Amino acid sequence: MSGHKIDITNLKNCIEALRECIDAYKSNTNEQMQSFIEDSCVKRFEFTVETAWKTMKKYLKEAYGKDDKELTMNNIFRFMEGYGFIKSWEVWRAYYDQRNDTSHEYNRSKALNLLKSMDSLLEDTKYLYAELEKELNK
Repeated sequence: MSGHKIDITNLKNCIEALRECIDAYKSNTNEQMQSFIEDSCVKRFEFTVETAWKTMKKYLKEAYGKDDKELTMNNIFRFMEGYGFIKSWEVWRAYYDQRNDTSHEYNRSKALNLLKSMDSLLEDTKYLYAELEKELNK
């Protein structure tokens, strides 16, 4: 796998930014600040999901020769699960759907629902990053 030029630095940066936001969200006690932190967490959730799937797509093209036609969103996640980079394509599909729900229109109840998935997205993205890092450093 060495020789592949996939840069996963952005994914690492997203993980760190999401983790910081989750920590602030969980430790904040000021009600006024809470809504600002929630908005920031939603945004960071969105760009973490976006960066993750784009990284997956790029990796599948580079490492496995997949083309755009076969790389539908569901197939990206299915391939990545099949190759062991993620644990559940359905969970990733749900993250992607949540991202779409909040990025196209602001809806407080959808945003609050998304916040419930922050911890699992963080863990799943850390897993993805670790697996990609192992493979890219071979």
